[in-house]
Amino acid sequence: MTRKYTAFTKTFKLETLALANQPNTCIAQLARDLGLRRNMIYKWRIELNQKQDKAFKRTADTANTAHHKATHSALLKQNKQLAKDLKLAQMEVEILKKAQAFFKGLKKVKILLI
Repeated sequence: MTRKYTAFTKTFKLETLALANQPNTCIAQLARDLGLRRNMIYKWRIELNQKQDKAFKRTADTANTAHHKATHSALLKQNKQLAKDLKLAQMEVEILKKAQAFFKGLKKVKILLI
């Protein structure tokens, strides 16, 4: 069984750490939103604090990296759209339930009339 490693760009790591350093930021939630393990953010923070400018030498090139191209704002936008779609789908389900109940009532009325 082989492990799959994901390479992250230096820019991605720095942006993630900038988001993690904002007040009232839950590291666990940020990690889930970005598809990371929580401990990676802490490791990146330690590496940046210890090595400063020499941090993240073993990172992916931006040119050949096809992962995590979405920024935090893009993920938030996508999350809002998905929430909107979910709300619409829930409303459609409620309408269909009401229609089903209505037609069941019509069936009973039809049976009584015959």
